[in-house]
Amino acid sequence: MKSFILLLFLICCQSITAQTNNYKITYKNFEGNLKRDAVLYLKENQPTVMRTIIASTVPLEIIKDSTYIDSNGATTTVFGSGNKDYSIFPDEYIKVDHLNNKIEMIKVVLEKKFLITDELNYNWKITNETKQIQNYTCYKATTSFRGNNFEAWFTPDIPVNAGPWKWYGLPGLIVEATDTDKSEVYLLEKIEKLTDEIPFPSTKSEKLTLRKYFKNAEEAMDAFLSELNERNVTVTSNVIGRFGLERIYEWEEIPEK
Repeated sequence: MKSFILLLFLICCQSITAQTNNYKITYKNFEGNLKRDAVLYLKENQPTVMRTIIASTVPLEIIKDSTYIDSNGATTTVFGSGNKDYSIFPDEYIKVDHLNNKIEMIKVVLEKKFLITDELNYNWKITNETKQIQNYTCYKATTSFRGNNFEAWFTPDIPVNAGPWKWYGLPGLIVEATDTDKSEVYLLEKIEKLTDEIPFPSTKSEKLTLRKYFKNAEEAMDAFLSELNERNVTVTSNVIGRFGLERIYEWEEIPEK
């Protein structure tokens, strides 16, 4: 009941304080032992766009490992990768239309650009737990989807329905978010007024649903593994139980334990 009252209060605050500002919000994205910049472009009455700047990637000195249970019930630990020239990799883009629960992502595979479509609708649980992040009073919210559990800290001080990655649906900006085993972490670095045009270079990209995109990727991987096996190189592929923020998709079967 307290959480319901809190939610009503926050929604009222959001409606009273109309969104009149456009923002450029920079997060630090930690994945394994890597750190990079992720910039959220937010303009009133338009979908948000997050640009992950791959060239900004910096390997951390202390390796932060992540552990999860794979589809065979085994405990698997994944470590961040070593030094690379990240400037050769293209930036990643995610566009979120929270009014229609539509998501578009730009993926580049072997120099070919794809526009991947996705849909998500979150069921957040807002708690009474609060903490200060920079100068903002933030509330904790939790949700589960696609085989993973998430927690986010949002602030009604900035009454916008937006956040990093694919997260949205809370009565305030999400300033910090991660999954429970911290395979990826997003931390707010700074908030600026938006003066740039919102980037989303999707022109002439082949359009695929997320399911079709993964189907094509799995078929390509199967062909690659088959070729290796013909050379007597034994490699196995495990699609279910993948590592990342999304572990199991709606069209996949959950393996029996």
